[in-house]
Amino acid sequence: MKRAFTLIELLVVIAIIAILAAILFPVFAQAKLAAKKTGDLSNMKQIGLATKMYLTDYDDTFYPHRFNCGGNAGNNYQATGVCNEYLDGSGNLLPTAPDLSGGLTSPVNWRVYYVYLLFPYTKNYGLYDDKGASTTNFYPGSRTAVLFGNKNGAKNGYNYGGQNSYGHNDFYLSPGANTNGGNANLPNPPTETSIPRIANTVVIVDSRYYGAGPDVTSNNESGLQVMANLNGSENAYVQAQNPDYLHYWMNIGNANWTQSGAGTSITPAEALKLGPSLYGGKINAQFADGHAHTVAYQALVGNICYWTTDADGPHPNCGG
Repeated sequence: MKRAFTLIELLVVIAIIAILAAILFPVFAQAKLAAKKTGDLSNMKQIGLATKMYLTDYDDTFYPHRFNCGGNAGNNYQATGVCNEYLDGSGNLLPTAPDLSGGLTSPVNWRVYYVYLLFPYTKNYGLYDDKGASTTNFYPGSRTAVLFGNKNGAKNGYNYGGQNSYGHNDFYLSPGANTNGGNANLPNPPTETSIPRIANTVVIVDSRYYGAGPDVTSNNESGLQVMANLNGSENAYVQAQNPDYLHYWMNIGNANWTQSGAGTSITPAEALKLGPSLYGGKINAQFADGHAHTVAYQALVGNICYWTTDADGPHPNCGG
């Protein structure tokens, strides 16, 4: 004679299933996050290969984070019109233009950004889409329009920078060039052979803006600065380029100082909470020799040795 489950037996089975779910679900979540982190690192390695090809074609010189289109010495290299990289043969904006909604008059479309400078070598804007990012990704990879309302360091318009998930070393490796764009007072990007610590100098990191850098504020805004590695010239060097850059450490990881905008900017305390929330406190980075690996968030924010090309003077404690 068949016997049905008793209520006690049924409850025991349900309890066992619940316990197994509680054990396994976090494991599944960790496995999913690990897969996203691996995909992110793969993206960076591909971008590193594209960078090496770019260097071959441009006399060993790294690309700037952007060019201002139409700029020349007569107008102090200010942007004057839409970039040819964003136009089709009829003079219309291509679907991949950074500010498709803003049209030909958008100041965002008057600047060509590093993701577009690398496109002839990547052939894939999807490489800039970090699946682990907790904030909205931007054109051209995800095709999601995001408004930057004249915020910290950004012009008014959609998808400023054409960026998705990676911030460039704006201070040392990719300052605005004074040839065909940028600002006449900014330094040029360095050559590959001029970088003293090429295997340890960051090109791009996980970031919620297309520019990033370490904390070089005079008051140690993050509280993470490795003082012994500073030479004392970093703050002045960065301020001469753009005072906003002093706060670009708050773009690293899942933090979004630039995107949050004036009046609503995240605080250092908020950045220190948001930033390392990506991949369990680990940040993927691609380096000047082309390779990519994972670095602790605190090290990227506080250790100038990961960023400087010694353009502002030697950093003897960094080695090399």
